[in-house]
Amino acid sequence: MRVVVMVLYLMSDDVVKLPITLTADQSCNDKFIELVQPTEVGTSVLYKGVEVWAVSCHKGTGEWVK
Repeated sequence: MRVVVMVLYLMSDDVVKLPITLTADQSCNDKFIELVQPTEVGTSVLYKGVEVWAVSCHKGTGEWVK
């Protein structure tokens, strides 16, 4: 298991940094899908009721995680 930081950029101009744990067979995208809910239209996703604009994952060293 790896602990990484997922950064969510929300349409409300907020930035949410979440420490997440990824299993050996799990990608950052897999975990992202677990954390968000699709909108009724299905063209975007929500995190705690706010639309997500972008997402990235980083190791503690700042290196990107796929």
